[in-house]
Amino acid sequence: MVSRSIIVMLPTRLFRVVALALATAAVACGDPTRPKATIANLALSYSVYGLTTAPPATSNAIDLYIGPTHADASFAFDVALDRDATGKILVYPVRAVAGPLSGVVATRVGLQTVSGSFESVREAPQTGYDTIGVKTITPGTVVVAELLDLVSGRCTFSLNGLSTYAKFVVDSVAASTGRYYIRSVGNANCGYRSLVPDSIPTF
Repeated sequence: MVSRSIIVMLPTRLFRVVALALATAAVACGDPTRPKATIANLALSYSVYGLTTAPPATSNAIDLYIGPTHADASFAFDVALDRDATGKILVYPVRAVAGPLSGVVATRVGLQTVSGSFESVREAPQTGYDTIGVKTITPGTVVVAELLDLVSGRCTFSLNGLSTYAKFVVDSVAASTGRYYIRSVGNANCGYRSLVPDSIPTF
């Protein structure tokens, strides 16, 4: 005869085994309830002019999901570049160009420099982004950007997070023309921090 205590304990033990298996799978394979990314990371190569030295009607700013664009009073760009008196590259997030009196800027862009080669930077940091400061870099320095859309609210209801991420590097500057030659990778999936080019993020 099977005792009452054994009958009661069997479902409890089974529940614990199932819970442990699900927890192990979540750790090994990521959260199974997390909405999956659907957009492949976009790798781009392009050139732009400096913010203050560009000829009229030319690209002097960067949209990290499109590429070259133009800086104007709409502030519909992410980053702009220029050079200081010593020839070092200045990287402006859009708010640094717009200033505090310009009202709402469509995208809040935070920047930080990271160590390593452009190819080796595979994941955006979780914290440490500066939305106001101008970064001074040299060719080859990798810059990672955190972007928060303040107008369309595309990621407002995302279960993964509110921000998207990108990385870029200035490979060289043509002194004769003032053009900056850039590579970038943009990840448009809300909350995903993978910066692996031409792949659908899993983290």
